[in-house]
Amino acid sequence: MGVGLKPVVLGIVLAASHVSAAVITVGPGGKFDFETIQEAVKAAVHFDEIVVAPGMYTETVNPRGKRITIRSSSGPDNTIIDGESIRSGIVCTKGETQQTIFDGFTVQNGRSQQEPGGGGMHLHGASPQVLNCRFVSNKAGTRGRYYDTDGAAIMVSIGFPTFTACTFLANTASGMGGGIYCENFSEITCTDCTFEANMAQKGAAVYLTDSSIASFMTCDFTGNAATWYGGALYALDGCSATFIDCNLLSNGAGMGGGGIYGQCGDIAIDGGSIRMNVSGLGGGIAMNCGSASINNVQFGDNDAGSGSDIRIAQNGSGDPLADVSVAGSFFCGSENSIEGPWNDLGGNIFYGSCEDGACCSNGICAIIDGATCKLLGGDFRGIGTFCETEDCPGDCSADTDHNGFVGVDDMLDVIDQWGPCP
Repeated sequence: MGVGLKPVVLGIVLAASHVSAAVITVGPGGKFDFETIQEAVKAAVHFDEIVVAPGMYTETVNPRGKRITIRSSSGPDNTIIDGESIRSGIVCTKGETQQTIFDGFTVQNGRSQQEPGGGGMHLHGASPQVLNCRFVSNKAGTRGRYYDTDGAAIMVSIGFPTFTACTFLANTASGMGGGIYCENFSEITCTDCTFEANMAQKGAAVYLTDSSIASFMTCDFTGNAATWYGGALYALDGCSATFIDCNLLSNGAGMGGGGIYGQCGDIAIDGGSIRMNVSGLGGGIAMNCGSASINNVQFGDNDAGSGSDIRIAQNGSGDPLADVSVAGSFFCGSENSIEGPWNDLGGNIFYGSCEDGACCSNGICAIIDGATCKLLGGDFRGIGTFCETEDCPGDCSADTDHNGFVGVDDMLDVIDQWGPCP
C-alpha cells in the first residue's frame, strides 16, 4: 500500500467507527443489555452511548478513559447513583476529555476513598462534560488530619471539566470545598448551576488552590456555610474566579467572606447580586490580598462586624493589601458598606434601606419605601431612585394626575367629579 493512502484509510476507519457507534441500554429486570452501568462501560467502545433506565444504581461509575456518553433516559429525579456512604459515585482518572459525557443523574451519598476527596465525583487528569446532574448529600470525611479530606461533591485535580445546569445540594466536607474543590492548575466552567446548603471549613460551595481557575455564568449560590472563610467561594494565592450574572444569597462564613473570600486570589464580578450574606469580616466579599473587579452588582442587606458588603484588608499604615475596584454598583441596607481603601470607578449608589426610593407628591420629593409612598398618595419612582434625578411635578391644582401637564385626562377627572363639593 502506498504511503499516501494511509491517511485516507485512517479517515475511513474513523468515520466507520462513528457510524457504527452503538446504543447500550442499562436497567433492572432483564429487559436491558446490562443491569449495571459499569458492565455497560466495560462493553462500550469510543463514541458509544449508554442509556440508563430509571432506578437506583449502587456502584461507582468509571468510564476508564472511553469517549462515551452515559445518560439517563428519564432525568436526575428518577436515575440515581448512590455511594451508600462508602464509595465515590463517579471516578475519572484515565484522561477523559469533553467527549466523555455524563447527563441526567443524581449522584448521592458518595464518600471518597481516595485522596484528596471527591465523594460525588473524583476527577484526576480528567475533563468530562457534566450535564443536568444533581450532587446531593455527598461527603469528604475525616481522616484524622488537621484539614481532613476535601471536595465533598466534586474533586478536580489537573482537569478542565464543565458543568451545565447542575445542582450541588447539601454536600459536606470536613476540610475544604463542600461543592467543588480544585487543585493543581485545574479549570472549571459552571453554567446555569445551583450551589445550595453546602458546608466546609473553607469554600463551602467552591474552593480554589494551586493556581486553579473558575468561571461561573448565571449561577446561584444560596445558603452555603463555611466554618472559617468563604461561604460561596475561597480563592487562594494565584487562583482566579469570574462571576457573570450570578446571585449570592444568604451564604455565611464564621470568620471572613460570607459570600467570597480572596486570599491573594483574583476575583472579577460582572452583574448579578450579592445579598443577605453574613460573616465576621466582609459580609458579601472579604479581600485579604489579591484583586477584585466589581461591576454592575446589586449589594443588599449583607451583615458583618467590618465591611458589611466589602472588606479590604490593610497594613499597619492603612494601605490596602488588596486592589479592589467598584463601578456601577448599588449598595443598600448597610451602614458600613465598604471598609478599607478602594477604587471608585463611578456610577455607584449607596442607600440606607433596600426598599427605599424617590416618592413624588405635589412637587415634593422624599426618599421613603414604596408602601408608605402609596399610602400617602404619592408616586413611587422605584427602589434605588433619587430625588436629584427624578422630575417631580409642581403643586398645580389643575394637574389632577400629577404628571406635570394639564391635559384632557385632568379635564375628565374634573368632569367625573362634577357636582356639589362634599
